[in-house]
Amino acid sequence: MTRQLEHEHLHHDPSPMTGERFAQLREAMAKREESAPTVGDEAPDFELPVLDRKGATMRLSELRGKPVALIFGSYT
Repeated sequence: MTRQLEHEHLHHDPSPMTGERFAQLREAMAKREESAPTVGDEAPDFELPVLDRKGATMRLSELRGKPVALIFGSYT
């Protein structure tokens, strides 16, 4: 199971938090920490759609050497 699917499976499981499920959650969190970037690491490359140009995309690596701000939020 990929990290994303593993995370979604544990996050969206409506069953009660049993000892087994808690152990699975702790294991998933430990695996996430193993691969999490640390201060000073290069950011992983990713691609996003450009909102004002239909079909265009932008990769983080294309902006290397330029200031980049990532704003995360919820519109719900």
